Amino acid sequence: MELNDNFFWYPALLFPAIPIMLLVFSQKYTALAMLIRKLNLIIKSNESSSISLERIEVLTFRLILLRWMQTLTSVSFLFNLATIFFSYIGALEYTVSLFILTVIFLIIAIFLFIIESQSSFYALSAHIKELKQHSRR
Repeated sequence: MELNDNFFWYPALLFPAIPIMLLVFSQKYTALAMLIRKLNLIIKSNESSSISLERIEVLTFRLILLRWMQTLTSVSFLFNLATIFFSYIGALEYTVSLFILTVIFLIIAIFLFIIESQSSFYALSAHIKELKQHSRR
């Protein structure tokens, strides 16, 4: 496969986006971890309070999505670095394949981000529904 002289810049342009994605996913993970710890403390301190199984399942699902989002983004970052490295040393037979893998993993991570965002919206909607029911009483 023939590569033009500008191919080296494609992975370099993608390079700053990946750490930003990792930062966003880490912040979402931190917020979710704080919520889970807070809920755990509330349940331990007040035995009469309970959390519905549905909420626990949503939190578990979101946690799994975040783990895979971070993993796929991290792997894509490694592939992107390898693409830049192989381009630099002139091993062009590997660069296109690695770059394609980078983009595929990023696409999957962004798709999981969309699913996690929808799940987060669903959880917040359930909280609002409970608040409305509580204010009617």
